[in-house]
Amino acid sequence: MRIQSGQWFSGKLFCGIISIGVFFICGASQASSFPFRTVSPGDPLPTLTFTAFSGGAPVTTDSLKGNPAALVFWGADIETKKDRSLKAFNDTEKILPFLEEKKVKVLLVNAQGDPKEVVQAAISGLSGKLPVYLDDSQKSYGDLGIFIVPSVMLVDKDGKIAAGLGYSHDFADRLKGEVQVMLGEKSRADMEKELRPEMVEKSTEEKQTTRHLNTAVVMMKRGQTDSAISELKKALEIDPKMGEAHGQLGCLYLDKGLLEEAKKALDESYKINPDYLPANICDARVRADEGGIDEAVDDLKALLFRNARNPDLHFTLGMLYEKQQKFTEAAAEYRKAYELVSKQVEFE
Repeated sequence: MRIQSGQWFSGKLFCGIISIGVFFICGASQASSFPFRTVSPGDPLPTLTFTAFSGGAPVTTDSLKGNPAALVFWGADIETKKDRSLKAFNDTEKILPFLEEKKVKVLLVNAQGDPKEVVQAAISGLSGKLPVYLDDSQKSYGDLGIFIVPSVMLVDKDGKIAAGLGYSHDFADRLKGEVQVMLGEKSRADMEKELRPEMVEKSTEEKQTTRHLNTAVVMMKRGQTDSAISELKKALEIDPKMGEAHGQLGCLYLDKGLLEEAKKALDESYKINPDYLPANICDARVRADEGGIDEAVDDLKALLFRNARNPDLHFTLGMLYEKQQKFTEAAAEYRKAYELVSKQVEFE
């Protein structure tokens, strides 16, 4: 079921823009899910030099030519990045036999110059089969325009960039699929079809919970928060495992200032569906309210990788930038949110 975006912030958007005194006339920026900003698929990989974490031997990207490669760029300066990087490592290790069969060389590259003790702590649970390198100069950030950490760049045997992806719940399957596309073993359309679950007919109970959820969305748009909460509770009485209902309930509790109730509902949503975007956005708001605003911003920037056209996400990021007194960045996010909502209104 598609949740209408813009449902909690639409009444706050203009206040957010006015509060920083900016009038926007710029057009929308181009959205992309490719996690590198200064290179594109098909470009030759720039020459970069990394040093092995164990032993300090250097390796250049030019030396990778002749075989395909997967460069996993990661960081561990905050817990969010560290946790996602560890998940990427573990998923990569799981499919290592596949990657070895396809002769794909894997390099784990710490791209942000983390201290060696931080790197050691992050990789301590690995089997040791994946080589770890350091980019002490952090040159890859500028030369590749790394936007998401962790992220993977696939390079073909000729040294050209084939694809890029950030971490997701289906990271292992998506990485395998991208490798097969790079090697010409399947088309991108075939890969996406395999990754998407088949649609199945909903049961009567599922339809009832969906009706309650839809009604809650209508109530939210009308500003009838208590009625929306009531509808969501009815949905959860029928199906306690409905992650969307838990997530929306958590967001509404957060709007009412009920932080503990919000955290409980959002935790339930995450257990059921860790990729439900509205809940992830509200979870970042909770993190910011509890003092972790830098980590909250990092979480939202990671979410932008797959959801660059979601106005709630841009607006929330704008609010957090404004709290950090990063007014230029806040203005850009408010503008993007406004543009996206305006386009949605045109189609409704």
